[in-house]
Amino acid sequence: MKNITMPFEVTLWDAQNYDETTFSPTLSEVTVKKFFDGDMKGESTGRLLMCTSRSDSAGYTIMDRFNVEIEGRKGSFVAIHGGMTDEMKATGKIVPHSGTDELEDIKGTIEFKSDDVGKTIILDYTLDK
Repeated sequence: MKNITMPFEVTLWDAQNYDETTFSPTLSEVTVKKFFDGDMKGESTGRLLMCTSRSDSAGYTIMDRFNVEIEGRKGSFVAIHGGMTDEMKATGKIVPHSGTDELEDIKGTIEFKSDDVGKTIILDYTLDK
């Protein structure tokens, strides 16, 4: 298992409420884009479903497609992850057999953290070929 731990940047956050039948919690769908420039280079685009309460705590789940280069190999893969804002992290997995091109055989786990320093992605992965 190999590891990439690096900062990333959110380049798009486009939220639309989809259920406002009660004052709180708010249910929304968000299109999110992220930019990576380190041991993993490229971007991801995801759809996030989020529940935000009156106290601004939130729970969410997201499916991201990563179009990236890792170890000089280019391709894409899909990851599903989610979490709660009280933990300030989201954990998940790479969807099995979702890799394309030179990342066709990628497998692993993914974690996103957010703290006073910034946003960090942690990717634990294998590339068999």
